[in-house]
Amino acid sequence: MKLQVVGRRGAVADVLAALQAQIMGGEYRLDDRLPSESELCRTFGVSRPVVREALVSLQALGLTASQPGIGTFVVSDRVRAPLLLGRYSPANVREVRRCIEIPAARLAAERRSDRDVGEMAAILARMEDADDPARRNQLDASFHIAIARASGNPLTVKLVEELRTVLEEHSLAAARAPWRRRAAAEEHRAIYDAIVDRDPDAAAGAMEAHLAAAERSFAEPDAKEAKVK
Repeated sequence: MKLQVVGRRGAVADVLAALQAQIMGGEYRLDDRLPSESELCRTFGVSRPVVREALVSLQALGLTASQPGIGTFVVSDRVRAPLLLGRYSPANVREVRRCIEIPAARLAAERRSDRDVGEMAAILARMEDADDPARRNQLDASFHIAIARASGNPLTVKLVEELRTVLEEHSLAAARAPWRRRAAAEEHRAIYDAIVDRDPDAAAGAMEAHLAAAERSFAEPDAKEAKVK
């Protein structure tokens, strides 16, 4: 299961996504010990630091626990929501996203180029065709970064990239929910259409609505999932 990734951040995200899928899918059950770091390195074709960082993220999600000298064991098959954002609270992230991404969408509608529009359209098309939650999550991040790029401010791009790193595990958990996939696609399309139409107010409003919906999905995963069943 060698991973085709570029850069350490991408490698960590892909190893984490693969292990999380195996745990939540039942391949590794409660109290099972995960393969050793060296075994995981060989399996995924990555370095030991990448594996270690992915394992730390699994523990932060509440899926595993480490026993020194023995190994890493599965302790849950469900993500613990309070730990999703690491040392940042959901309120911290919510405030910063609204301060950065809503103005970014407004500026993107004012400044976007035909190339920016083409990039966003291509990402949305790939997202609609992607059945793998980890892949959709990566494309979701790419779409938000593309909007930041269309704003014309390279610092905004950097800030959104960093925000997506903080949200990585949280966004992946949401991407796995079937009830969220269609809604997110419609929200992304509304943002895209407003940017294409060069309508700053509509773009900002669509981004605000999207962030609000994402926040609700993060806060109420069990309730939403129950409605689907």
